[in-house]
Amino acid sequence: MTTEDIERWTPAWLALIRTHARLWDQVEAQMRHDSGLSLPRYDVLMQLDSAGGRLGLTELASKVVLSPSGLSKLLDRMEASLLLRREPDPRDARSTLARITPRGRALVRKARQSHHAWLESAFGEALDNRDIADLGRIMSRLDARVSSQQERATG
Repeated sequence: MTTEDIERWTPAWLALIRTHARLWDQVEAQMRHDSGLSLPRYDVLMQLDSAGGRLGLTELASKVVLSPSGLSKLLDRMEASLLLRREPDPRDARSTLARITPRGRALVRKARQSHHAWLESAFGEALDNRDIADLGRIMSRLDARVSSQQERATG
């Protein structure tokens, strides 16, 4: 990598990691204050609720930002808190489904309202609709690239 390449990428990279760290801390604090949920718990419940209430564990693992062992431990704690339950997949005896409970659904829907209000206040003044669409497109492209590289490295 040339000095020119480093100078080209470094400001964007530093802005990304700095903004991510600041946003994560703020969102985590707001989520815990409003609902008592951590961001990983919220993510799992959002994925389940958005999928109609249940997902296979493999699919759930691909959608959340946790290692398989981290997800398993989180699901144990969430099941103990009655936010979800694991059950056999009726279509595949080797697979397990995670199903959101009524308590988990009520909690995530309440949390979603305050979370989206927070997002609106955090992003609304800084970004217009076009900026938000651009950000989503850029992050999706980066995510796809990183996922592809990760699959090649582990495959």
